[in-house]
Amino acid sequence: MTTPHFHFQGTVPYLQKATRAMPKALGYAETSGAENFRGWQTRARRKLRELMGFLPAEVSSPRSWLIEREVVEGFTREHWALESPLGDHVFLYRLVPEQAAGRVMVALHGHGTYPNDAVAGVNLGRENEAYEIEFFNYDYGAECARRGYLVYVPCQRGFNQRGGPGNSCLDINSRATLLGSNDIGLRVQDVLGLLDWIKSRPEERRLPGGGHATQFVAALDTRVEVACNQGYFAYWRDQIVDVTHCNCNYVPGLLRWFEQPDVAALICPRPLLVTTATEDTVAPIASFRRAYRALKQIYRDQGVPERLEQDTFEGHHEWSGRKVYGFFEKWLGR
Repeated sequence: MTTPHFHFQGTVPYLQKATRAMPKALGYAETSGAENFRGWQTRARRKLRELMGFLPAEVSSPRSWLIEREVVEGFTREHWALESPLGDHVFLYRLVPEQAAGRVMVALHGHGTYPNDAVAGVNLGRENEAYEIEFFNYDYGAECARRGYLVYVPCQRGFNQRGGPGNSCLDINSRATLLGSNDIGLRVQDVLGLLDWIKSRPEERRLPGGGHATQFVAALDTRVEVACNQGYFAYWRDQIVDVTHCNCNYVPGLLRWFEQPDVAALICPRPLLVTTATEDTVAPIASFRRAYRALKQIYRDQGVPERLEQDTFEGHHEWSGRKVYGFFEKWLGR
């Protein structure tokens, strides 16, 4: 009797292999999106919204409260509380420039010890606070306000005022998946509710976006006129399949339907800037470059290659303002 050759291995290598072999059911290339781009975007946006797993909204006309106002160099920083679509409250900063130019920015934070505080330029002298702001160039919301943008900096679920024990990305995502939702989907649902509130205010007009949450928000909501995806754009198979990252990156079913360039293509023909650093482990530069070439071809197919730009710089997972401010000014005007 012949003894079979047993193949014992961990499950993760199998899943990595399966990821590469699986066609993307609504991928741009797999579904000939170039031939009927608008129709493909409609179908893909509908499926992406489904994958985000939004929970039933409890609030359609959110109440808001101005908590505090402080004048700092170049702008006024307002502290607000806003009802989320799910009925709890979002803490946010509203940065009002000294000379407003009719342009509204939503600056979404990533991970960090003081995420939305740092983006809004808040420095209370807490441990490593000044270092994190300086090393990661993390006060980009404040910098945009000094350049004339009216900037909204919300606190996302799991952080600062919305964090604490038992509210990590793993804690949230593990429970949300039981309801057919997920961590990033809940965050995106909050931001879409914020956009509704912003657009209801008569003084708010032009709307660019800040990337993880930024990309999904801009893909789903065409009210975002210009977007910057900083330190997130790469193939998901390289970014979160071959490497284990924070649980908030994992959306059930996502890779059965799309790769990251497909989702970014839902922003086309709107202007988009994608960036990464040479040592960024969240958006590895080799994968970033391959994904950029694929997305650039989509923008070429639609006749707007000039609306997609990229920037790579020496550094780690950090914010680079080297190109983004000029990019926004180019498409929104001064």
